[in-house]
Amino acid sequence: MPSTPSSNSPAAIVAGRQTRTALVGSGFIADVHLQVLRSVPNVQVVALCDPMLARAERLAKKHGIAKVFGSLDELLAAGGVDAVHVLVPPTLHADVAGQCLAAGLHVLVEKPLVLRASEVEPLQAQAAAAGLVLAVNHNQTFHPALRRLVGHLAAGRLGRLEHVALQHHVPLRQLQSGDVGHFMFGSEANILTEQGVHLFSMVFALLGACRSVQAITGARRLLPNGVSFVTEWLLHLQCERGTASVRMAFGKPWLETTLQAIGSDGGALLDLQRGSCWLRRKTRWLEFLDTSKNLACGAMHLAGRAVGSVAGYALGLFKLAFPDDPFLRGMRGSLRAFHAAVRGGAQLPDSVSPAAAHAVLDMCERSAQAANASVVPPPTPTPLPTPGVARAGEVVVLGGTGFLGRRCVQRLRAAGDHVTLVVRKPDLLPAELRDGSVRVFVGDAADARVLAAAFVGAATVLHLATAAGDDPATVPLVMAAAVRAAGEAALAAKVQRFVYTSSTAALWLGAAGSMDGSAGTDPVPSARSAYARGKIAAENELLGLRALGLPLVIVRPAIVVGHDGIAEHSGVGLWVRDNHCVGWGHGRLPLPFVLADDCADALVAALRAPAALGKSYNLAGDVRLSAREYVEAMATRTGRDYHFHATPLWWMWLQEYGKYLVKAMARRSREWPAFRDFASRAFRTQLDCSDAKRDLQFAPERDRARFLAQVFDGTPR
Repeated sequence: MPSTPSSNSPAAIVAGRQTRTALVGSGFIADVHLQVLRSVPNVQVVALCDPMLARAERLAKKHGIAKVFGSLDELLAAGGVDAVHVLVPPTLHADVAGQCLAAGLHVLVEKPLVLRASEVEPLQAQAAAAGLVLAVNHNQTFHPALRRLVGHLAAGRLGRLEHVALQHHVPLRQLQSGDVGHFMFGSEANILTEQGVHLFSMVFALLGACRSVQAITGARRLLPNGVSFVTEWLLHLQCERGTASVRMAFGKPWLETTLQAIGSDGGALLDLQRGSCWLRRKTRWLEFLDTSKNLACGAMHLAGRAVGSVAGYALGLFKLAFPDDPFLRGMRGSLRAFHAAVRGGAQLPDSVSPAAAHAVLDMCERSAQAANASVVPPPTPTPLPTPGVARAGEVVVLGGTGFLGRRCVQRLRAAGDHVTLVVRKPDLLPAELRDGSVRVFVGDAADARVLAAAFVGAATVLHLATAAGDDPATVPLVMAAAVRAAGEAALAAKVQRFVYTSSTAALWLGAAGSMDGSAGTDPVPSARSAYARGKIAAENELLGLRALGLPLVIVRPAIVVGHDGIAEHSGVGLWVRDNHCVGWGHGRLPLPFVLADDCADALVAALRAPAALGKSYNLAGDVRLSAREYVEAMATRTGRDYHFHATPLWWMWLQEYGKYLVKAMARRSREWPAFRDFASRAFRTQLDCSDAKRDLQFAPERDRARFLAQVFDGTPR
């Protein structure tokens, strides 16, 4: 552990003024750091650094940061910085931290500090030789509930701590979507250095370094990148001052992270999601009174947390106090500790020191070895063949790796069509699409240069991609610009057919009656959500290009469902939790569900159906369940505790309007909740798909039992 800096150390230099701090990396966690740093005294964020300059500039504008740099070399050359937060992907931690230490900067690194325990000592020695502070952001060790437990232990209320049991039961959105490009999926053991470090850092803080690990693993899941992902870990750790059991389960619907501490004279149960720490102790009373007292004390503590959570949210919303959010409060503790050490006002706590980073990484490595989980990434896929010239009848598919896109590509290939894909992450393509039988262009579906190259010589284009950006305020502009780029490229390449996959969200469906595909988009787009406005704007761009000769077909799928999709579809209602659906109204109207397989058949047919040119179609199936019926079927088929909550539209709107007013008073941005958008989501207008059935040979599933089997059981047609 580094000592308090001397009077001529770099830390002493900043003692008389604010610490000028830069963030290297501008992803999600950078936004969290910037939010928390507002509450850390004597710190001024002066710069952001990220090769994705546009992203960094947006974040800098949001937080009022003056300087943005596109490379670390530029940041270091500019000077004027005392400390950095290293927020880049873990594979870059050691290199970036080393460069910053060499430049004389104090360094805080997001967990993990480095990838291997053996890599800690060189950085630690480099920092010590220069009198610099090097820390790792083990923010969970500052979790409010854990700090309360540490206080109880220090006061001797549990006696001698003997065992700690941690339970981490967590969803992973990327597992469901198949987006496995994140670091945690880079090898079998990477999940330990991404998620396990949170738990191991708490084990180290309570019990010291690990001496041995035993492991039992559950099912493995083969990911698209070739990694055999362990979905469940059960670890037994023998540590310096006791034992620990750690269970991690990934891809689960219910989020639960708990810590149970068992001492010689008491115990504590920590709910790390909700910030509670329920202490149980021995008392002098008879057993039934002892039980009663412990339960009463627990009830009082939980009631206090309940009140504190509501009050804390309100005070935080209006910036009258720091938010009562356990994660943010843990982050605040970690960041404050680092900057206090930088300024020479305190020693760096053991829990965020390089020694702690070494101990935690050692736990990761021991656990991986005990579980026979490889730390080596799978072999890099062989390079994709250079795309050749377009073949006869070439079909370019944008968004071909998505939920609908995969099905469309399968159908095209099965029919003997030549297919071209434009993809952003080629390494995630399955082997059957990497053998040269499919032309693959690497790039964004909104990049005019890539589109122009992919479209040369193509016969048709199937556009399934949705580019929305990460700023809700600009979604319509981004979506329209991306579609316009594709339409202009198709027009220049003189393709024979351009099929655009829009959405029934672009329609006004809040009035009684029915409509077919010839009906235009909502004439009042300003009263719709950002996504609906984006689809409307995209269709309008393409209609303008159609007037210039673009051979256009627009297809608007309704509520698309399938066994490998997201069952909690927003077309059914507002999913306030993944098992609680607040209906867009009473939930008795028949909804326009359509199976993904039926939808894909129609989209492929639209590429060549003679009668389809110049027309628009809506796609809805023949099994029209109500929202109530669908949620009931979800509960029956999955065995989960699903609930549907019928809610009048006016009441939903009033609630959203109330939220809007509160956010406005707190000066927080929020989209205006137009009632028209709520009304359209109720699907009062029934979709007439007879035109699609006639022109596209659209033949959706008509049998309710088979429909439900395909949605929930994956039963093939």
